[in-house]
Amino acid sequence: MMKRYILGAVALIAVPAVSQAEFNYTFVDFEYVDVEYEIGPFDVDGDGFAIAGQFVVAESFFVGGSYEDYSFDFNVDGELMEIFGGYFHPLNEELDFIATFGWVDAEVSSGGASADDDGLSLAGGVRHAVNDDLEVEAMLSHVDFDNGGSDTGVELRGRYFFNEDFAVTAQLDLGKDIETFRIGIRFQF
Repeated sequence: MMKRYILGAVALIAVPAVSQAEFNYTFVDFEYVDVEYEIGPFDVDGDGFAIAGQFVVAESFFVGGSYEDYSFDFNVDGELMEIFGGYFHPLNEELDFIATFGWVDAEVSSGGASADDDGLSLAGGVRHAVNDDLEVEAMLSHVDFDNGGSDTGVELRGRYFFNEDFAVTAQLDLGKDIETFRIGIRFQF
């Protein structure tokens, strides 16, 4: 009888550990991006594409990067690149805490003129499994550029999985001077 209780207790402890391993932090995303900047009294709209990826390098740690290319109103082009590292920690069976720290480089060009700025990024938030097919994330993010100032915002993400490796994604980023909407696909491996 005591052996059953011990086996039952071990099984209860092991089940959350197995469930917590359900989130995959190794992936590649391909996205269409729609951006709106508020620069003083002006609204500048743009759209483009983004590619991002992450790879788990040790238990609870990952590295990643992203590249974004935009075309804005008034014949302005922009590029944004980020390299980052991150940490994740299970809070319960369906919820992980996530934090990232990275380096960001932005370039804007029009005609023959261009401007370049870089800085640091920091983000933290949670990833939640609503059910087997749907995940949501909420992150608070901050970017501090060397010359271009800083911005703090909220990132809201959702993913619907068709199978273990493929999902459609949607994301809304709301900052002080910028709103970004993304829709895309994710491949996990």
